[in-house]
Amino acid sequence: MLSDKICFDVKMVKFKRGKGTVVMEEVTTTQDNVEEEPFMVLQKLAGEEAKLLDEKKNLDALRAKLLSKIQEEINSKKSNIRKLKSEIKDLKFSCEELTKSFKSGANTK
Repeated sequence: MLSDKICFDVKMVKFKRGKGTVVMEEVTTTQDNVEEEPFMVLQKLAGEEAKLLDEKKNLDALRAKLLSKIQEEINSKKSNIRKLKSEIKDLKFSCEELTKSFKSGANTK
């Protein structure tokens, strides 16, 4: 990964072209006191950018997968809760019926 310490030195270079003089800028980049060619810096930056974009893509995919699993778990829990409420209702009704039967059977003795 590139260091945050990137310095740019600008040198003015004069070229004579026909009747006029053309002034061009030559940019050299220094990183930790080592001069690098601008093309090499650009390649490194492009490589780092590609790695970061790939990491972002992977994290986006992981996030979507996790959100999907969470939604599945939520739906599963809601379904289980509905089933349990229904079973509890049925069990309460059954217990009430058994209690009535028991009381009516006990009263006839």
